[in-house]
Amino acid sequence: MLIDIDIGVTLKGEYLPPTITDPSEQRVKVAICLHPWSWLGGNMHDPVLDVLAKPLRTKGYHVFRYNSRGVGGSSGWPTLTGLTEGKDLEAVVDWSVGYVQVKISDVVIVGYSYGSLIATLFPSLPNTQIKTSHILISYPLGPRTYLTLFRSSTYTSKLRELLRSEHSNVLVVYGDGDEFTSAKSYESWGKELTELRKESDAHLSVEQGQEQSRLTLCCRPGASHFWRGRHGVWLAEVVGKWV
Repeated sequence: MLIDIDIGVTLKGEYLPPTITDPSEQRVKVAICLHPWSWLGGNMHDPVLDVLAKPLRTKGYHVFRYNSRGVGGSSGWPTLTGLTEGKDLEAVVDWSVGYVQVKISDVVIVGYSYGSLIATLFPSLPNTQIKTSHILISYPLGPRTYLTLFRSSTYTSKLRELLRSEHSNVLVVYGDGDEFTSAKSYESWGKELTELRKESDAHLSVEQGQEQSRLTLCCRPGASHFWRGRHGVWLAEVVGKWV
């Protein structure tokens, strides 16, 4: 399928309908999956995204994935900072919600590797009737500076803004055998995110009726950046339980 968005590009995409539908389920849910860095061959048919599609569809999600600009049938040219791809993501979410043609209750942005960087550019939707969640898998903390043409501070700020949102709901999953980010770096980063979440929740709890932000961190011992074999099975189980 082709996704025509208003910012001048056409993206090659794929729609995967829910595999299990519960007639009593009132919530209509959409998942947008983002692939690894296109400059190294990343595309929507990445094996990890294949692994993730199954639990999402089983949980009733309408799953959309697409090739970013300049990749496999998508027009345009990939940028070096990723910021334009963030604008593309916003347009794809709008397009996907319209494609389903019913009132959406949940949107989850799923980013793997470089895709998790782009996912953080998408804020929690201001419409409180739509629950917005983010799943960040193998966030490339180590090479982030180079993957974003030295815009690392921009992505750090965007992630902080996301976690500070009263409506944020974020799952972070990584392996301590990741080839690009050391276990020690992930551990320190996880502590920073947890402290930020606590500060945000403390602030939000002062205001009556405010929903506290949520952050879940999951580390898989021995898992690499690529989630092969039994680690991929574990990843699918974690995502399936969380959504």
